[in-house]
Amino acid sequence: MSESYSQGAPAWRHGPARIYDRMAEAILAPLGSLVHTRALDLGAGTGAATKVLKQAGARVVATDMAVGMLRTDAMLRPPCAVADARALPFRDDAFDVVAAAFVLNHLVDPTLAMREAVRVTRPGGRVVVSAYSHDDDHPVKAAVTTAARAAGWRPSSWMNRVRSDAMPNLATVQNADAQVLAAGLNARVEKMEVSMPDLDIDALIDWRVGMADFAPFIATLSADATVELCAQARALLGDSVPTLVRKIIVITITA
Repeated sequence: MSESYSQGAPAWRHGPARIYDRMAEAILAPLGSLVHTRALDLGAGTGAATKVLKQAGARVVATDMAVGMLRTDAMLRPPCAVADARALPFRDDAFDVVAAAFVLNHLVDPTLAMREAVRVTRPGGRVVVSAYSHDDDHPVKAAVTTAARAAGWRPSSWMNRVRSDAMPNLATVQNADAQVLAAGLNARVEKMEVSMPDLDIDALIDWRVGMADFAPFIATLSADATVELCAQARALLGDSVPTLVRKIIVITITA
């Protein structure tokens, strides 16, 4: 999984990043000003949450298991470390805020990472975890999947495992509440929707082909084959494409 994310980092910046940037803004906005605080972007990817945390005034450290993600725009990024969310290389109470945006939904047992995030957060600090809701869908997902399959793509074993064994754990408010209870933590769990009406069909296709389960395969195609894949996805979507509305589960934990 980490290798796929590393390989897909260039495509991620071109497509998915603009969507994840907006979701990070919506998820972290309730934190308000973070001036004079220390923040950890856990599972930072190319830095969507980092940008929001820095804009709010925080001093940020980033971690990810995919070194390729951390290398993206490395000179413009904060200090970082390749690290497992279940065993962070930081002392107790090291941060005031921890943001874990769309990373714990990759774990079969997210409670381990929740406890670890709380461990490195000072008492009274906050940990914000986000995951995809079970009904987070859009026709572009099926269109790109169909077009990619026609070009020879097949879903990776790691993505199949994530979808079957990990994602459901945080995909509803009820399930996320159960994980929080199992972890013995104090948290608020809510569902959020983030609408992106300005994204056109090409931006939506760029989002999907840039995801880690597609990007490494698409990178092996010729330029003409990539254009054809995107054209097929566009044809499958037709003329009336609904607005992208991301449906998200947000867990806010008080350490």
